[in-house]
Amino acid sequence: MSLQVRRAETTEQIAYVRALFLDYLHFIEAYLGQTLSFQGTEREFADFPQTYDALWLAEVNGHQVGAVGLKPFDECTGELKRLWVTPEGRGHGVGKALCQACIEGAREQGYVRLLLDTDRGLTHANSVYERLGFVDIDRYYDNPMDSRFMALDLTSKH
Repeated sequence: MSLQVRRAETTEQIAYVRALFLDYLHFIEAYLGQTLSFQGTEREFADFPQTYDALWLAEVNGHQVGAVGLKPFDECTGELKRLWVTPEGRGHGVGKALCQACIEGAREQGYVRLLLDTDRGLTHANSVYERLGFVDIDRYYDNPMDSRFMALDLTSKH
C-alpha cells in the first residue's frame, strides 16, 4: 500500500479536492439529516477554493481517497475543515496523515491555534483528533447542531 499526501495546487488536484469535499457534504448532511448551509457552503463551493489557505489531497495506490482544508479563522487561528476519507480509503491511516499535513501547514502559515468542529457520533474521527492532541473547547461559532468543538495549541509539538 502506498499512501501519499500532498498539497493540492494544480487545477486537477484542486478539482479532486472539491469533488471529495462535495462527497463529504452529501455524506454528512445525510448522516445528520440536515443541511450545513449555515456554514456558508453555497459561497464556499461557488468560489472554491478561495475560502481556504491550503488544501491537501491523499492518494492510496494512485487513487484519490481523501482531502482536508485549512481555513483562516482569525490572524492567529486556523480551522481544519472538511476532513474526508472515502470508504475505500479507510483503514490506511489517511485521516491521521491528512490531519498531520494540515497541522504542519497551519504552523507554516504562522497560526498558533487550530480549531475544528465534528459530530460526536463520528467516533473514529474523534479518536484521531484526540490522539493528535485536540482538546474540547466552547462553541466558537454559531452552529445550530450539537457539535463537538475542539482546538489544538500549535505552539507545542505533539
